[in-house]
Amino acid sequence: MRKVSIALISGAAISFASLAQAADLPYSKDAPASYDYPPSFTWTGFYAGLNLGAGLGNFIGGGRSYFGSNPDGWLIGGTAGYNYQSGNLLVGAEADYDWSHFASSGSIAPGVFSSGNIENIATIRARVGYAMDRLLIFGTGGYAGAEVAGTLNNYVASATANQSFWSNGYALGFGAEYAVTPHITVKAEYLFASFGSNSFFGLTPNVMSASASVNMLRAGVNYKF
Repeated sequence: MRKVSIALISGAAISFASLAQAADLPYSKDAPASYDYPPSFTWTGFYAGLNLGAGLGNFIGGGRSYFGSNPDGWLIGGTAGYNYQSGNLLVGAEADYDWSHFASSGSIAPGVFSSGNIENIATIRARVGYAMDRLLIFGTGGYAGAEVAGTLNNYVASATANQSFWSNGYALGFGAEYAVTPHITVKAEYLFASFGSNSFFGLTPNVMSASASVNMLRAGVNYKF
């Protein structure tokens, strides 16, 4: 019995010594694999795209009587620009050209018919915005120009005219843009454009001056380079 007890005590001592020795060995563990965080989105860079929309305009001066007061219609065209982002602040420049048709007609007297059309609208504008990662809220303003056309049929005086002028003016607006991917963005914006006055039908008894404006709602998609 005594020999068994001594054997058990000896075995326990050896096991304890082995555990103590193992505890003194250095512990090594592989370093965790590094994680590459995705880069934060930036709006800085050039972009180009397409836009389309609709709107309601206004002929002013003599154009209200001859062309009607509320031309409505559509527009479609292209856009190009550049953005620079610093923190949440964005500044940029944008230019666009749209084929458009905002038309209405009028008659100032029996036998005298005329119509007006606002077409081929172009703008060159500054943009200032606040970026919240992939969402951009912006305001915009700058130059706007359009071809304003007028036609006249005066059956009483046997006079006809078909004229168009490039009218210079300005545009103001605001909108929002969202980056669907690092390269594709979609936007919606409102623009008000006002165009200067021109003289129409100068070689007829119906000579008059008219200016125009148009309110536009546009949607667009851009590719960011």
